[in-house]
Amino acid sequence: MEGVSFGRIKYLIGTEIETIIKGYSCDCCDYCLICDNCPVCRDCIDYHCFCDACDEDIRNRIIEIAIDRGYITEAEAKELNEDRICDICLNFTLYRDVICQNCDPCCDCQYVRNPEYCPLDDEYLIDDIDIGRIDRYLDTYYYDCSCGYEFTTKPFDSLKDYWQAIKAIVETVGKENIDISEKCGGHINISWQSENKSWADYKLTIARNMLYFADLLSYMFCSKETHYRDTYKLFPKRYEHIGLDFEDKYTCVHIKDYAIEVRIPDSPKDVDNHVLFSATLLAISLRTTDLPFSVYDFEKTKEIYNEINCYGDELSHDNKRYLRDKFKVLMKFIEKPLKALSHDLGIDLIKALRHRFNNPKYEEKEEKDFNLKQFAIKPKHAYVFNHIPNYITKTFLQLPLTAYS
Repeated sequence: MEGVSFGRIKYLIGTEIETIIKGYSCDCCDYCLICDNCPVCRDCIDYHCFCDACDEDIRNRIIEIAIDRGYITEAEAKELNEDRICDICLNFTLYRDVICQNCDPCCDCQYVRNPEYCPLDDEYLIDDIDIGRIDRYLDTYYYDCSCGYEFTTKPFDSLKDYWQAIKAIVETVGKENIDISEKCGGHINISWQSENKSWADYKLTIARNMLYFADLLSYMFCSKETHYRDTYKLFPKRYEHIGLDFEDKYTCVHIKDYAIEVRIPDSPKDVDNHVLFSATLLAISLRTTDLPFSVYDFEKTKEIYNEINCYGDELSHDNKRYLRDKFKVLMKFIEKPLKALSHDLGIDLIKALRHRFNNPKYEEKEEKDFNLKQFAIKPKHAYVFNHIPNYITKTFLQLPLTAYS
Protein backbone atom coordinates (compact mmCIF):
# COMPACT_ATOMS: atom_id res chain seq x y z
CA MET A 1 0.00 0.00 0.00
CA GLU A 2 2.04 2.87 -1.36
CA GLY A 3 2.31 6.28 0.20
CA VAL A 4 2.77 5.37 3.87
CA SER A 5 4.24 2.63 6.04
CA PHE A 6 1.19 1.00 7.57
CA GLY A 7 2.39 -1.89 9.66
CA ARG A 8 -0.63 -3.80 10.91
CA ILE A 9 -4.08 -2.56 9.92
CA LYS A 10 -7.16 -2.95 12.09
CA TYR A 11 -10.45 -2.33 10.33
CA LEU A 12 -14.11 -2.07 11.24
CA ILE A 13 -17.00 -2.56 8.83
CA GLY A 14 -20.75 -2.31 9.29
CA THR A 15 -23.85 -2.11 7.15
CA GLU A 16 -27.56 -1.43 7.23
CA ILE A 17 -30.36 -3.71 6.04
CA GLU A 18 -33.41 -1.67 5.08
CA THR A 19 -36.73 -3.50 4.77
CA ILE A 20 -40.34 -2.83 3.87
CA ILE A 21 -41.48 -4.15 7.24
CA LYS A 22 -43.96 -1.69 8.63
CA GLY A 23 -44.25 -0.84 12.27
CA TYR A 24 -45.33 1.80 14.72
CA SER A 25 -43.65 5.17 14.62
CA CYS A 26 -45.35 8.06 16.38
CA ASP A 27 -43.05 10.46 14.52
CA CYS A 28 -44.85 9.55 11.29
CA CYS A 29 -48.28 10.66 12.57
CA ASP A 30 -49.38 14.27 12.95
CA TYR A 31 -52.51 13.11 14.76
CA CYS A 32 -52.79 10.14 17.09
CA LEU A 33 -55.48 7.74 15.84
CA ILE A 34 -55.85 6.35 19.34
CA CYS A 35 -57.78 9.51 20.21
CA ASP A 36 -60.49 8.62 17.67
CA ASN A 37 -61.56 5.86 20.02
CA CYS A 38 -60.27 7.09 23.36
CA PRO A 39 -59.49 4.13 25.65
CA VAL A 40 -60.26 6.26 28.70
CA CYS A 41 -63.73 7.14 27.43
CA ARG A 42 -64.32 3.60 26.15
CA ASP A 43 -63.48 2.07 29.52
CA CYS A 44 -65.62 4.66 31.26
CA ILE A 45 -68.62 3.69 29.11
CA ASP A 46 -68.01 -0.07 29.18
CA TYR A 47 -67.71 -0.16 32.96
CA HIS A 48 -70.11 2.71 33.74
CA CYS A 49 -67.34 4.58 35.52
CA PHE A 50 -69.27 7.81 35.00
CA CYS A 51 -71.83 6.56 37.55
CA ASP A 52 -69.28 7.25 40.28
CA ALA A 53 -69.69 10.97 39.57
CA CYS A 54 -73.49 10.92 39.83
CA ASP A 55 -75.22 12.88 42.60
CA GLU A 56 -78.56 14.55 43.31
CA ASP A 57 -77.82 17.57 41.13
CA ILE A 58 -76.85 15.38 38.18
CA ARG A 59 -79.99 13.24 38.57
CA ASN A 60 -82.12 16.40 38.49
CA ARG A 61 -80.28 17.57 35.40
CA ILE A 62 -80.94 14.21 33.68
CA ILE A 63 -84.67 14.58 34.41
CA GLU A 64 -84.69 18.13 32.98
CA ILE A 65 -82.97 17.05 29.75
CA ALA A 66 -85.25 14.00 29.39
CA ILE A 67 -88.35 16.22 29.68
CA ASP A 68 -86.95 18.87 27.29
CA ARG A 69 -86.20 16.24 24.64
CA GLY A 70 -89.53 14.49 25.03
CA TYR A 71 -88.15 11.25 26.44
CA ILE A 72 -90.57 11.49 29.41
CA THR A 73 -93.44 13.72 30.50
CA GLU A 74 -93.47 15.93 33.59
CA ALA A 75 -96.06 13.63 35.12
CA GLU A 76 -93.78 10.61 34.56
CA ALA A 77 -90.86 12.52 36.01
CA LYS A 78 -92.67 12.83 39.36
CA GLU A 79 -92.88 9.02 39.60
CA LEU A 80 -89.17 8.32 38.89
CA ASN A 81 -86.91 6.63 41.39
CA GLU A 82 -83.10 6.42 41.23
CA ASP A 83 -83.05 3.15 39.29
CA ARG A 84 -85.44 4.50 36.65
CA ILE A 85 -83.37 7.70 36.32
CA CYS A 86 -80.29 5.50 35.73
CA ASP A 87 -82.12 3.55 33.02
CA ILE A 88 -83.11 6.79 31.23
CA CYS A 89 -79.54 8.10 31.49
CA LEU A 90 -78.09 4.92 30.00
CA ASN A 91 -80.77 4.35 27.34
CA PHE A 92 -80.50 7.89 25.98
CA THR A 93 -76.76 8.34 26.76
CA LEU A 94 -77.55 11.46 28.76
CA TYR A 95 -74.34 10.97 30.74
CA ARG A 96 -72.58 12.55 27.74
CA ASP A 97 -74.41 15.81 28.47
CA VAL A 98 -74.23 15.89 32.23
CA ILE A 99 -70.91 14.18 33.02
CA CYS A 100 -68.67 13.79 29.95
CA GLN A 101 -68.76 17.45 29.00
CA ASN A 102 -67.10 18.31 32.29
CA CYS A 103 -64.54 15.52 32.10
CA ASP A 104 -60.93 15.91 30.88
CA PRO A 105 -59.85 12.41 29.74
CA CYS A 106 -56.64 13.80 28.20
CA CYS A 107 -55.22 14.74 31.58
CA ASP A 108 -52.29 12.41 32.36
CA CYS A 109 -53.36 10.08 29.52
CA GLN A 110 -51.26 6.93 29.28
CA TYR A 111 -52.66 5.90 25.91
CA VAL A 112 -51.90 8.73 23.48
CA ARG A 113 -48.89 7.99 21.21
CA ASN A 114 -48.52 4.58 22.80
CA PRO A 115 -47.90 2.02 20.01
CA GLU A 116 -49.40 -0.76 22.14
CA TYR A 117 -52.84 0.80 21.64
CA CYS A 118 -52.38 2.01 18.05
CA PRO A 119 -55.29 0.96 15.80
CA LEU A 120 -52.88 0.27 12.94
CA ASP A 121 -52.52 -3.28 14.15
CA ASP A 122 -53.02 -4.71 10.67
CA GLU A 123 -49.48 -3.67 9.79
CA TYR A 124 -46.55 -6.09 9.89
CA LEU A 125 -45.32 -5.67 13.46
CA ILE A 126 -41.73 -5.77 14.59
CA ASP A 127 -42.94 -8.23 17.24
CA ASP A 128 -43.27 -10.75 14.41
CA ILE A 129 -39.48 -10.73 14.01
CA ASP A 130 -37.40 -12.89 16.33
CA ILE A 131 -35.07 -10.08 17.37
CA GLY A 132 -33.49 -12.31 19.99
CA ARG A 133 -31.99 -14.42 17.21
CA ILE A 134 -30.08 -11.48 15.73
CA ASP A 135 -29.76 -9.02 18.59
CA ARG A 136 -26.07 -9.82 19.08
CA TYR A 137 -25.39 -8.62 15.53
CA LEU A 138 -27.31 -5.34 15.80
CA ASP A 139 -26.25 -1.91 16.91
CA THR A 140 -29.86 -0.75 16.65
CA TYR A 141 -33.07 -1.11 14.66
CA TYR A 142 -35.74 1.49 14.06
CA TYR A 143 -38.65 2.41 11.82
CA ASP A 144 -38.11 4.85 8.96
CA CYS A 145 -41.16 6.14 7.10
CA SER A 146 -39.24 6.31 3.82
CA CYS A 147 -39.04 2.52 3.62
CA GLY A 148 -39.73 0.48 6.74
CA TYR A 149 -37.74 -1.07 9.56
CA GLU A 150 -33.98 -0.65 9.25
CA PHE A 151 -31.50 -2.96 10.93
CA THR A 152 -28.07 -1.47 11.59
CA THR A 153 -25.28 -3.92 12.33
CA LYS A 154 -22.58 -3.56 14.91
CA PRO A 155 -19.09 -2.81 13.57
CA PHE A 156 -17.15 -5.98 12.81
CA ASP A 157 -13.39 -6.48 12.79
CA SER A 158 -13.72 -9.66 10.74
CA LEU A 159 -15.31 -10.07 7.32
CA LYS A 160 -16.21 -13.62 8.27
CA ASP A 161 -18.22 -12.41 11.29
CA TYR A 162 -19.72 -9.66 9.14
CA TRP A 163 -20.80 -12.25 6.57
CA GLN A 164 -22.38 -14.45 9.25
CA ALA A 165 -24.25 -11.48 10.71
CA ILE A 166 -25.76 -10.30 7.42
CA LYS A 167 -26.80 -13.83 6.56
CA ALA A 168 -28.55 -14.26 9.91
CA ILE A 169 -30.31 -10.89 9.73
CA VAL A 170 -31.59 -11.42 6.18
CA GLU A 171 -32.80 -14.92 7.03
CA THR A 172 -34.63 -13.56 10.07
CA VAL A 173 -36.30 -10.53 8.48
CA GLY A 174 -37.05 -12.49 5.29
CA LYS A 175 -35.99 -11.74 1.73
CA GLU A 176 -39.63 -11.09 0.89
CA ASN A 177 -39.34 -7.99 3.09
CA ILE A 178 -36.42 -6.53 1.14
CA ASP A 179 -37.68 -4.72 -1.95
CA ILE A 180 -35.22 -2.56 -3.89
CA SER A 181 -38.06 -0.94 -5.82
CA GLU A 182 -39.33 0.36 -2.46
CA LYS A 183 -36.01 2.16 -1.86
CA CYS A 184 -34.45 -0.44 0.43
CA GLY A 185 -30.75 0.36 0.71
CA GLY A 186 -27.74 -1.24 2.37
CA HIS A 187 -25.26 1.49 3.23
CA ILE A 188 -21.76 0.29 4.10
CA ASN A 189 -19.53 2.04 6.66
CA ILE A 190 -15.77 1.49 6.78
CA SER A 191 -12.91 2.70 8.94
CA TRP A 192 -9.42 1.45 9.76
CA GLN A 193 -6.39 2.34 11.82
CA SER A 194 -2.75 1.33 11.71
CA GLU A 195 -0.03 1.83 14.26
CA ASN A 196 0.38 5.48 13.33
CA LYS A 197 -2.27 6.39 10.75
CA SER A 198 -6.02 6.01 10.21
CA TRP A 199 -8.57 6.27 7.44
CA ALA A 200 -9.27 9.85 8.55
CA ASP A 201 -5.76 10.90 7.46
CA TYR A 202 -6.66 9.89 3.90
CA LYS A 203 -10.43 10.41 3.88
CA LEU A 204 -10.52 12.60 0.76
CA THR A 205 -8.26 10.22 -1.15
CA ILE A 206 -10.35 7.21 -0.13
CA ALA A 207 -13.62 8.96 -0.98
CA ARG A 208 -12.32 10.12 -4.39
CA ASN A 209 -11.04 6.64 -5.24
CA MET A 210 -14.38 5.10 -4.29
CA LEU A 211 -16.18 7.69 -6.40
CA TYR A 212 -13.88 6.90 -9.33
CA PHE A 213 -15.12 3.30 -9.26
CA ALA A 214 -18.78 4.20 -8.46
CA ASP A 215 -20.03 3.43 -11.98
CA LEU A 216 -18.19 0.12 -12.17
CA LEU A 217 -19.29 -1.00 -8.70
CA SER A 218 -22.91 -0.07 -9.45
CA TYR A 219 -22.78 -2.16 -12.63
CA MET A 220 -21.25 -5.13 -10.86
CA PHE A 221 -23.25 -5.16 -7.62
CA CYS A 222 -26.53 -3.23 -7.96
CA SER A 223 -29.80 -4.68 -9.20
CA LYS A 224 -31.74 -3.41 -12.20
CA GLU A 225 -34.20 -1.80 -9.76
CA THR A 226 -31.55 0.24 -7.99
CA HIS A 227 -32.64 3.45 -9.76
CA TYR A 228 -35.70 3.55 -7.50
CA ARG A 229 -33.26 4.64 -4.78
CA ASP A 230 -31.70 7.44 -6.84
CA THR A 231 -32.45 10.32 -4.44
CA TYR A 232 -30.60 8.58 -1.61
CA LYS A 233 -27.25 8.06 -3.39
CA LEU A 234 -26.52 11.08 -5.54
CA PHE A 235 -23.40 11.53 -7.62
CA PRO A 236 -21.64 14.89 -7.05
CA LYS A 237 -22.77 17.50 -9.56
CA ARG A 238 -19.50 19.31 -10.23
CA TYR A 239 -15.88 18.21 -10.28
CA GLU A 240 -14.79 21.37 -8.46
CA HIS A 241 -17.11 20.67 -5.51
CA ILE A 242 -16.33 17.01 -4.85
CA GLY A 243 -14.90 17.71 -1.40
CA LEU A 244 -17.99 19.61 -0.28
CA ASP A 245 -20.35 17.04 -1.77
CA PHE A 246 -18.72 14.29 0.27
CA GLU A 247 -20.14 16.03 3.34
CA ASP A 248 -23.71 15.73 2.02
CA LYS A 249 -25.59 12.88 3.69
CA TYR A 250 -27.18 11.70 0.44
CA THR A 251 -24.04 11.72 -1.70
CA CYS A 252 -23.17 8.22 -2.90
CA VAL A 253 -19.87 8.44 -0.97
CA HIS A 254 -20.29 10.29 2.32
CA ILE A 255 -17.52 11.23 4.74
CA LYS A 256 -18.72 10.93 8.33
CA ASP A 257 -16.88 11.82 11.52
CA TYR A 258 -16.09 8.19 12.26
CA ALA A 259 -16.23 6.36 8.91
CA ILE A 260 -16.63 6.48 5.16
CA GLU A 261 -20.24 5.68 4.26
CA VAL A 262 -20.93 4.26 0.81
CA ARG A 263 -24.62 4.61 -0.07
CA ILE A 264 -24.45 2.88 -3.46
CA PRO A 265 -25.35 -0.67 -2.32
CA ASP A 266 -28.88 -2.03 -2.36
CA SER A 267 -30.20 -3.71 0.76
CA PRO A 268 -28.46 -7.13 0.94
CA LYS A 269 -31.21 -9.37 -0.37
CA ASP A 270 -28.33 -11.15 -2.10
CA VAL A 271 -26.11 -11.64 0.95
CA ASP A 272 -22.92 -12.89 -0.73
CA ASN A 273 -23.12 -10.17 -3.37
CA HIS A 274 -23.24 -7.58 -0.56
CA VAL A 275 -20.31 -9.15 1.28
CA LEU A 276 -18.18 -9.16 -1.87
CA PHE A 277 -19.16 -5.53 -2.48
CA SER A 278 -18.15 -4.71 1.11
CA ALA A 279 -14.80 -6.49 0.77
CA THR A 280 -14.09 -4.59 -2.46
CA LEU A 281 -14.85 -1.24 -0.82
CA LEU A 282 -12.71 -2.16 2.17
CA ALA A 283 -9.83 -3.06 -0.16
CA ILE A 284 -10.18 0.29 -1.94
CA SER A 285 -10.14 2.11 1.40
CA LEU A 286 -6.89 0.39 2.35
CA ARG A 287 -5.12 2.03 -0.60
CA THR A 288 -4.00 5.59 0.03
CA THR A 289 -2.66 6.47 -3.39
CA ASP A 290 -4.67 9.00 -5.40
CA LEU A 291 -5.96 7.52 -8.62
CA PRO A 292 -5.83 9.83 -11.66
CA PHE A 293 -9.32 11.35 -11.73
CA SER A 294 -9.59 14.02 -14.41
CA VAL A 295 -12.59 16.15 -15.30
CA TYR A 296 -13.21 13.80 -18.22
CA ASP A 297 -13.12 10.76 -15.91
CA PHE A 298 -15.48 12.53 -13.52
CA GLU A 299 -18.02 13.35 -16.21
CA LYS A 300 -17.79 9.90 -17.81
CA THR A 301 -18.18 8.18 -14.43
CA LYS A 302 -21.16 10.38 -13.61
CA GLU A 303 -22.77 9.61 -16.99
CA ILE A 304 -22.60 5.85 -16.51
CA TYR A 305 -23.41 6.05 -12.81
CA ASN A 306 -26.59 8.02 -13.52
CA GLU A 307 -27.60 5.68 -16.35
CA ILE A 308 -27.59 2.87 -13.81
CA ASN A 309 -28.65 4.60 -10.60
CA CYS A 310 -31.05 7.26 -11.89
CA TYR A 311 -32.63 5.79 -15.02
CA GLY A 312 -32.05 2.04 -15.08
CA ASP A 313 -30.86 2.29 -18.69
CA GLU A 314 -29.12 -0.43 -20.64
CA LEU A 315 -25.48 0.48 -21.10
CA SER A 316 -24.02 1.03 -24.57
CA HIS A 317 -21.16 -1.08 -25.90
CA ASP A 318 -18.83 1.91 -25.56
CA ASN A 319 -19.71 2.36 -21.90
CA LYS A 320 -19.29 -1.35 -21.21
CA ARG A 321 -15.89 -1.18 -22.85
CA TYR A 322 -15.04 1.78 -20.64
CA LEU A 323 -16.05 -0.24 -17.57
CA ARG A 324 -13.99 -3.20 -18.71
CA ASP A 325 -10.90 -1.00 -18.87
CA LYS A 326 -11.73 0.45 -15.46
CA PHE A 327 -12.12 -3.05 -14.03
CA LYS A 328 -8.51 -3.77 -15.02
CA VAL A 329 -7.48 -0.66 -13.10
CA LEU A 330 -9.49 -1.83 -10.08
CA MET A 331 -7.95 -5.29 -10.02
CA LYS A 332 -4.42 -3.91 -10.22
CA PHE A 333 -5.20 -1.25 -7.62
CA ILE A 334 -6.61 -3.54 -4.90
CA GLU A 335 -4.81 -6.81 -5.59
CA LYS A 336 -2.65 -6.80 -2.42
CA PRO A 337 -5.29 -5.79 0.13
CA LEU A 338 -7.85 -8.05 -1.56
CA LYS A 339 -5.53 -11.04 -1.15
CA ALA A 340 -5.10 -10.18 2.52
CA LEU A 341 -8.87 -9.95 2.94
CA SER A 342 -9.23 -13.27 1.11
CA HIS A 343 -7.20 -14.87 3.87
CA ASP A 344 -9.43 -13.20 6.47
CA LEU A 345 -12.62 -14.43 4.82
CA GLY A 346 -11.41 -17.81 3.55
CA ILE A 347 -12.59 -16.89 0.05
CA ASP A 348 -10.54 -16.16 -3.07
CA LEU A 349 -11.96 -12.67 -3.54
CA ILE A 350 -9.96 -12.04 -6.69
CA LYS A 351 -11.64 -14.94 -8.50
CA ALA A 352 -15.00 -13.97 -7.02
CA LEU A 353 -14.61 -10.38 -8.20
CA ARG A 354 -13.70 -11.43 -11.73
CA HIS A 355 -16.73 -13.69 -11.81
CA ARG A 356 -18.96 -10.86 -10.58
CA PHE A 357 -17.70 -8.54 -13.31
CA ASN A 358 -18.33 -11.14 -16.00
CA ASN A 359 -21.79 -11.75 -14.54
CA PRO A 360 -22.87 -8.31 -13.29
CA LYS A 361 -25.83 -8.00 -10.97
CA TYR A 362 -27.18 -5.14 -13.05
CA GLU A 363 -27.67 -7.38 -16.09
CA GLU A 364 -29.42 -10.26 -14.34
CA LYS A 365 -32.74 -10.99 -16.05
CA GLU A 366 -34.10 -12.59 -12.89
CA GLU A 367 -32.98 -12.60 -9.28
CA LYS A 368 -30.04 -14.87 -8.51
CA ASP A 369 -28.04 -15.31 -5.33
CA PHE A 370 -24.29 -14.98 -5.66
CA ASN A 371 -22.38 -17.88 -4.12
CA LEU A 372 -19.10 -16.94 -2.48
CA LYS A 373 -18.41 -20.47 -1.23
CA GLN A 374 -17.66 -21.63 -4.77
CA PHE A 375 -14.48 -19.55 -4.41
CA ALA A 376 -13.46 -21.00 -1.05
CA ILE A 377 -9.70 -21.21 -0.60
CA LYS A 378 -8.67 -24.84 -0.77
CA PRO A 379 -6.04 -26.21 1.66
CA LYS A 380 -3.38 -26.61 -1.05
CA HIS A 381 -3.68 -22.88 -1.78
CA ALA A 382 -3.61 -21.83 1.85
CA TYR A 383 0.18 -21.36 1.80
CA VAL A 384 -0.10 -18.70 -0.89
CA PHE A 385 -2.63 -16.65 1.05
CA ASN A 386 -0.96 -17.19 4.41
CA HIS A 387 2.16 -15.51 3.09
CA ILE A 388 0.44 -12.38 1.87
CA PRO A 389 1.77 -9.41 3.93
CA ASN A 390 -0.53 -9.26 6.95
CA TYR A 391 -2.27 -5.91 6.61
CA ILE A 392 -5.27 -7.16 8.55
CA THR A 393 -5.56 -7.79 12.28
CA LYS A 394 -8.52 -7.81 14.59
CA THR A 395 -9.87 -6.61 17.92
CA PHE A 396 -9.46 -2.84 17.92
CA LEU A 397 -11.70 -0.55 19.94
CA GLN A 398 -13.27 2.22 17.91
CA LEU A 399 -16.47 4.25 17.67
CA PRO A 400 -19.39 2.09 16.53
CA LEU A 401 -20.13 2.18 12.82
CA THR A 402 -23.76 2.91 12.09
CA ALA A 403 -25.47 3.35 8.76
CA TYR A 404 -27.15 6.59 9.73
CA SER A 405 -26.36 9.79 11.56
